[in-house]
Amino acid sequence: MKKIFTIMAALMLVCIGGAASADTIADAKKKANDLPVTLSGKVVTYAGTNSFYIEEDTRYIGIRVDWNAHGLKVGMRADVTGNMKTGVNRERYILPTIAPVQTAKPNDTGTIAPVGMNNLALGGADWQVVGTGGQREVSNSIGLNNIGLLVSIWGRYEPVDATTFTLDDGSGLFVNCAVPVGTFLYSGWQYVVVTGISSMYKFNASIYPPCVLVRDIEVSLPIEAVSVPGTPSGNTSPVVNVSETYSTSGATCNQGHTVEYSFNWGDGVSSPWSTSTSASHAWNTTGAKTVTVTARCSVHTSVSATSAGLQVNVIDLPTICEMIYIPAGSFDMGTPDSYSGSHNSDEHPQHSITLAAYSIGKYEVTRGEYRAFMNAGGYTTQSYWSTAGWTWKGSKTQPSAYWVDPVNWGTPPGSFSQGDSRPVVSVTYYEAEAFCNWAGGHLPTEAQWERAARWTGSHANVYPWGDTWDEQKCNNWYDTAYPGCQTAPVGSYSSHGSPSGCQDMAGNVWEWCKDWYGSTYYSTSPSSDPQGPTSGSYRVARGACWGGYDFNGRCAFRGYDYPSDYYYGLGFRLAR
Repeated sequence: MKKIFTIMAALMLVCIGGAASADTIADAKKKANDLPVTLSGKVVTYAGTNSFYIEEDTRYIGIRVDWNAHGLKVGMRADVTGNMKTGVNRERYILPTIAPVQTAKPNDTGTIAPVGMNNLALGGADWQVVGTGGQREVSNSIGLNNIGLLVSIWGRYEPVDATTFTLDDGSGLFVNCAVPVGTFLYSGWQYVVVTGISSMYKFNASIYPPCVLVRDIEVSLPIEAVSVPGTPSGNTSPVVNVSETYSTSGATCNQGHTVEYSFNWGDGVSSPWSTSTSASHAWNTTGAKTVTVTARCSVHTSVSATSAGLQVNVIDLPTICEMIYIPAGSFDMGTPDSYSGSHNSDEHPQHSITLAAYSIGKYEVTRGEYRAFMNAGGYTTQSYWSTAGWTWKGSKTQPSAYWVDPVNWGTPPGSFSQGDSRPVVSVTYYEAEAFCNWAGGHLPTEAQWERAARWTGSHANVYPWGDTWDEQKCNNWYDTAYPGCQTAPVGSYSSHGSPSGCQDMAGNVWEWCKDWYGSTYYSTSPSSDPQGPTSGSYRVARGACWGGYDFNGRCAFRGYDYPSDYYYGLGFRLAR
């Protein structure tokens, strides 16, 4: 019995003596270079690109671990196995022999508060220095050694370069603070609180000053503030369900941080936060709205300021421009080589075009419809206009000519009243484009216009009503209903519309199209939804006017003019 007890006791001693036990960070730092170290469950206090720092929960000692792409984050706990080393700056560190890992047990997030201290206390005297073991002092320092410890210091901020600043706490020692590349530093900061790792650097062979590897910067002065952004600018009479763009002159953060903006549209909707000083919105209800913009610091999002409000009155889209729906499909555009009548070379080759579904005005835009655009601020709202158009417009508040009523363009008929039911004339491409933007649409492309003017579904008519000219089927120089120098009320020839149901697509007024004109464009145009050449001198016009005749009344005839030109036979229709 005694022998058995003795053997069991011996086995227990062997087991106890052979059990592996993890080091503390203090144990590790005492070891000489190249001796093995095993640490378990230590809290990560700093995570750099190629290294990280760990610390005891008791907050009295920490150490650096060098390992690329370690994947650890501040607050995790880590297991580290490796060998002790000493860097050129005399700081002790661990070079792992296997990849450090986040601890499986206890697998919790560590919370380590920094130790506050003044500049003179950073670094400290030698600690347990025997041979290469222990931690050497910061030059001319006294007190407890705290190299590798998470600390907090504060003082006057002075930038040095993109990755360094100094901190003066009044103790007489300016401490270098090093930040990772890309960290935001701002010359306007005055006093800051810095959280980071107590370290040191090699100044020369005998001087090793303290430094802090910065993890966090909190600005004490100036107290962070964002300036009030400019009152939003944009259309004050937007149309319901039509998107409008609004802008602000912007704001600044007095600590140099990036500013983000969000527009409140006054209908319970706000734009997403963005660094852009403009945003777009379409209201789905009419009435008065107040548009404001809030600017906030992108780093400290609770710091913000809100602009004065822009009062807008969302109006309903006027009852204008009855539309014809054109389903998606293909048609033959241009004049075929077999056509025996007179035609122009720019109508060739005839080619098959596929268009997405769209809508186009049943009638040309009338004077009454154009007056609604003018009354809604059409000539004072820049967002409706292209840059070139706004420059051209200058101080104009209406079409440049032939807007007055009644008018006399010649005999016949002499003096006549245009009225609100006749097409608007003397509008430039820029004015037509602005109207279409206001009305929530665009000018038709040349292909869209021709598809609506002539395609039966299997055949491209020469004229909207068929292949034979009849001067009584549209307003032209020779018709008897509205002969000579005058427009006709839109739809006056309703029994002679196009196969799609559009009216006045031959005669009455020329109609601006969206495309730049290119005489050889048909030979290179894409087969799906062509938009015309990317640039040019002229814009396309289609359909002839009251002064036209059979040749230019053909649906394939391609007119063109400078976008700034206007005269009493030129108007347009809307597309969407």
